[in-house]
Amino acid sequence: MASFLQIGDAFHLQITGSEGLQDVLDLDEAHWVAVTGPVSTINCDTTFLKLLDSDDDGRIRPEEIKDAIRFLFKYHQDHEQILPNNLTLKLKGIARGDEPGKQIYGSASKVLARLGKGGDQISLNDVRKIKEEVLSGGLDQAGIVLVEAARNDEEIKFIQDVLDTVGGVEHPCGKAGVNRDRLDNFLDQCAAFYKWRREAGKIGSGEPSRILPLGKKTSEAWALLDQLSKKLTQFFLLCDIKRLNPELLVKALETPEANVALKLIDIREAESYLENAPLTLLNDDGVLDLTVEGNPYFRTVLTEFTEKVVSPLLGEDVRTIDRQAFRTLKDYFEPYVSWLSKKPDVQVDGLTSQIIEEYVTNPAFKKSMEELIDGSFETSIILENLVELERLILYQGLLLPLTNSFVSFPQLYDPASRALFEMGTLVMDGRLFTLAMRVTDHEQHIETTKMGNIFVMYLDLFGADGKKEYEIAVPVTSGTRGNIHKGKWGIFNDISGREMHARVVDLVENPISVGEAMADPFVRIGRSILARLEEFSTKTEEKVLKGGDFKKEKKAKDGSTGSWLAGGGIAAAALGSSFAFITQTLAGLSLGVVLTAVAAAALLITFPVGISTYCKLSRRDLSTILEGSGWGVNTRMQLTREQARTFTVTPKRNI
Repeated sequence: MASFLQIGDAFHLQITGSEGLQDVLDLDEAHWVAVTGPVSTINCDTTFLKLLDSDDDGRIRPEEIKDAIRFLFKYHQDHEQILPNNLTLKLKGIARGDEPGKQIYGSASKVLARLGKGGDQISLNDVRKIKEEVLSGGLDQAGIVLVEAARNDEEIKFIQDVLDTVGGVEHPCGKAGVNRDRLDNFLDQCAAFYKWRREAGKIGSGEPSRILPLGKKTSEAWALLDQLSKKLTQFFLLCDIKRLNPELLVKALETPEANVALKLIDIREAESYLENAPLTLLNDDGVLDLTVEGNPYFRTVLTEFTEKVVSPLLGEDVRTIDRQAFRTLKDYFEPYVSWLSKKPDVQVDGLTSQIIEEYVTNPAFKKSMEELIDGSFETSIILENLVELERLILYQGLLLPLTNSFVSFPQLYDPASRALFEMGTLVMDGRLFTLAMRVTDHEQHIETTKMGNIFVMYLDLFGADGKKEYEIAVPVTSGTRGNIHKGKWGIFNDISGREMHARVVDLVENPISVGEAMADPFVRIGRSILARLEEFSTKTEEKVLKGGDFKKEKKAKDGSTGSWLAGGGIAAAALGSSFAFITQTLAGLSLGVVLTAVAAAALLITFPVGISTYCKLSRRDLSTILEGSGWGVNTRMQLTREQARTFTVTPKRNI
């Protein structure tokens, strides 16, 4: 049966071993101290937390913890080894009653054999070393092959070509890999492209064909013809107009010369004019002379057109073309244009035709990839077993502390230990502040902690490079406020021993102790009296300095001095009378009466403050510190006097 211990106003289940873990399965979640907590605020092995967070929502729930407990007791039969931070598993402790248990045991044996170790126990480091080797080998995920899995340069290039064209699927290590679907998609695209490309003739031959009238140079030649097609059509049409109705063409081209000249001063206008002008001077015959100096805007492309299209197709000696020759040239390229329109919509067209032909015609590429994929299934089974073996070791050593951090918080109430949500110790203002909680939402945390009646500091933590790493909330639970203020710097030592700079960025101010609260009215009165005295001293000094101005006229000086002396005399007389009255009054009273009166006045001021402060301090609630960071706490966590002294400590001088 479970046993409970009362701490403050709350009862906490005591979990000290495997029996306590089993009791958690029967404990109603309403009796858990916390029922949910963000993974980001838990200081623990990240793989362990990821395995525990089964729905991957970034939070740990009671049912996830219970599932982990069930797994642990199903596959771990040596319950005495279920101890905090025990990350070495004895093989005899693995339950082999079903197939998963047998696979975990077999995986442990293989890891030890691969490491060349004997014995009957395996550590977490052993498992992770082999796991890293398997992951880096590229054969660790069922059906996904990385480039690293390739056995030769040809396989490396093939896998990379697949990834560069049809893309890959995400691998657990973050890289992209090739599975069977991507392989089939890639080869299907290559086959479609290869079939289309073969219609134009033998790949790599370079010989002309019906579809490729100029062989390898067909594409470039067609680009030139297509580029000049509109300009050639324009030239022949304008020649027809000139022949049939010269006057109409003259009217169409008529423009005031002054306006044209003015516009052509602009470079863009000049370029536009030449771009729209005919290729050369118009003639009645409708023949384009390719040798004459025509429109300079098209001179270069027209020269290339003559050399790479006209001469190869119409003859080396052809230097002019008419409408019929233009039509003949287009007829040459009609099969090519038709063939281009049938090009399949594929992603592999960025590869060379020769490479695609090799991938399609050589079955060795497909075979080698299928071998790698099939091998990945075999290796992935080993990886899955490694993961389950790693899970069992992590649950053996870390599940008990984590469960305690949800069910009972024993480490929080123990000065010699740390709860998993504690971040470290702050050194500031001559004190040690041992409770620090990571803050993920500053504003939300402040709104929550305001209800906890605790004085809380918020600090930014900075690494060695000066960059902010994260923010923490630190309660001040005993002593006084001291010299704590916004902007104050200190040092924070996290649980790993790393030292970081800390700066106070915000405060939630509440009473820290009854003594400080009761003394506060007198401190404020003292400050007020000092402020008034300073003000009086300043004004008096100003008057004295003004009264001592010897540059004024003598008459004015005498009058001022007399007035000052008269005023000073009146003030001195008033003070003397007041002092005499007070002296006579006190002289008539006994010392006991005077002290009693002073004590009564002081008590009248401090008693209500002390009662109010005591009530607030008795209601200090630690749960608000956790709730502000996203934890779901079931009960109030009253801050006891012993805890208050533990969380804020002034160390003794040890020298």
